[in-house]
Amino acid sequence: MRLVRLCLFGLAALVGACSAPAEKPATASGLNIVTIVGAIHGQHRRSQQYSLTKLNDAIVRFNPDIIMVELPPERFAIAQANFNQFGEVRESRTDDFPELIDVVFPLSKERTFKMVPVAAWTQKIADDRRAALAKLQQDPLRAAQWKQHQAAVAAYNKAVRGRSDDPAFIHSSGYDAAVKARQENYENLFGDDLGAGGWETINAAHFKKIAAALDSVQGQGKRILILYGAWHKYWILEQLEKRRDIQIVNAARFFDD
Repeated sequence: MRLVRLCLFGLAALVGACSAPAEKPATASGLNIVTIVGAIHGQHRRSQQYSLTKLNDAIVRFNPDIIMVELPPERFAIAQANFNQFGEVRESRTDDFPELIDVVFPLSKERTFKMVPVAAWTQKIADDRRAALAKLQQDPLRAAQWKQHQAAVAAYNKAVRGRSDDPAFIHSSGYDAAVKARQENYENLFGDDLGAGGWETINAAHFKKIAAALDSVQGQGKRILILYGAWHKYWILEQLEKRRDIQIVNAARFFDD
């Protein structure tokens, strides 16, 4: 009977360990553990493969100390104040990010992670970029370039068809390569025309904020999750790989069933 009780106790402990969130051991060297999760924004609400519930579960499995979010600091301050006061996020820019308003902010009431805003977008940058692209599309002298851009878009669409909401694919080198081919072509054609909204320029501005946030917790053995639009993921990851003060973990493992 005692042996049976011991076996049952061991089984219960094993089940509990499997269902519990990831532990938070500090690395021996104090390296911060970093993962980047590519979000698909409004598509999360329509996808079964990469639903908001799946995203929520992946974040819980990683069990972060810090989540870096794709909001500018001033927008984040408004969103956080409204969430604290009303229990929901009331901020126009944040409406485009259900991964934040429906997952990260609600999770922050249950868990102890810190949110850090690391986006460089401003409304002016977005408006100027939109106006510049509309002008480029209508300029007959740039018609050949626009056609080349559309061909790159078509090639990307073909590469991700049927898999654009598959988290396993999104967190793969194949997805990153498809996005990179499309966006580097876009940058080569139009980067100089888009100013602060150009692909390289805005990503560099985003990463400057990410790097500063990483620098502020250097050597603390933190678990850090960067939650960003999936297209930005390859660019950010390439910069992260240059650092020697972090340990990068592929987020794909947190979406395994």
